[in-house]
Amino acid sequence: MNGLPYYKAYPRDFIEGTIGMDFETKAAYRLVLDLIYMQGGSLVDDARYISGLLGCSVKKWKVLREALISAGKIEVRDGYLGNYRADKELETLGKFQDKQRENRRRPNKNKTLQSPKPDHTEPDTDTEEKRTPNGVPKKRATRLPEDWVPDEVFARQEGLSASEVAREADKFRDYWKAQPGQKGVKADWPAAWRNWVRKAADSRRKHEPAATSWRDDPIYRNVL
Repeated sequence: MNGLPYYKAYPRDFIEGTIGMDFETKAAYRLVLDLIYMQGGSLVDDARYISGLLGCSVKKWKVLREALISAGKIEVRDGYLGNYRADKELETLGKFQDKQRENRRRPNKNKTLQSPKPDHTEPDTDTEEKRTPNGVPKKRATRLPEDWVPDEVFARQEGLSASEVAREADKFRDYWKAQPGQKGVKADWPAAWRNWVRKAADSRRKHEPAATSWRDDPIYRNVL
């Protein structure tokens, strides 16, 4: 399931469920929950990645991680971190989306109404459907969804820092939203984002001085 740009929060449950925790652990829990929802329920259990986003050292994150696991707030699942309530909320959302798709597939029962004929004099600037030589429709191209969320894990693996990921995501949104007509549609937005990230990473490496030790490597700067 794709990550969520927003989700339901229950302030009373959070406050009551974190009584006895120190401030750092509560703050870490709140941010880790955000990351879990953003990643569709499974956050990669990468100490450098998570500590970089939290703005703390790897050592500090490991202490916070153990405290949250011991308190039953997060779970480790085959290299990923999850949360029970997030699972239930995402499952509920998935059922709701499946119901919506099912409703859209149902034929219109009102046979007396006819759909207006398409006006072929004006091109569709939002979507484009092409066909293969044998007449099979290709994947429909669309404009960038309003709820688009960048794949931060891939960007971090390419060497971008958390702040660089956020900046590149803003540039990506602004660029493609500004493109008119068919120039602004893509059939595979995740692939478009990965190519954008690779170009940004390659450009940055060209201007980075050679690292004299692993501590100078820009991949680790934000986590030391």
